[in-house]
Amino acid sequence: MITASHLTLAYGDRVVLDDFSAECEKGSITAIIGANGCGKSTLLAALAGDLHQVAGVITIDGVSIAELKKSQLSALRALAQQSHHYWMAYTTDEILRLGHDAVSEERFTFLIEKLGITDYLDQSVTTLSGGQLQRIEIARSLLRQLPIVMLDEPFASQDLKSIAAITELLREEAAAGATVLLVAHMRREDLSWCDQVIELGAR
Repeated sequence: MITASHLTLAYGDRVVLDDFSAECEKGSITAIIGANGCGKSTLLAALAGDLHQVAGVITIDGVSIAELKKSQLSALRALAQQSHHYWMAYTTDEILRLGHDAVSEERFTFLIEKLGITDYLDQSVTTLSGGQLQRIEIARSLLRQLPIVMLDEPFASQDLKSIAAITELLREEAAAGATVLLVAHMRREDLSWCDQVIELGAR
């Protein structure tokens, strides 16, 4: 379980989120929605341990993330960024396998087929579209099957077929025990498949 208690987040003197509290149960899917600039990605970064809070406490299974080393955090959660830019002409296959020597071929094949990556596996990542790059990031976040998966705008630049595939995949991962958190620029009614929807800035 991930718990945020009375969380305040800021960039310099600008408070982005104030006195925020929430819980994300093991094996559940939580979507964070809200207007542009309301702090969705900032909250995700804090919950991932990549941004220090001004006030409040974030815990994973009762342990404050402030007490966890980076190596411990990296063994607990994976984070798929909204966008990733590559300047070296590695292939998709090379990028996906980088740092994932221990991942089984079965898991690798399952994810690339599920996310529709197979057709551009041998293509240079510098030639790919935003949607294709995003699916690579999603696959990388899921390869190690970590307890917590965090995704920043996983549906950005995706067509309807890819959105359906990603949705189905995230539901399968949660059913297998993963705690999934995602930032989405979508309407609440379009996220009925999530267990919890947190709307920032809602009155």
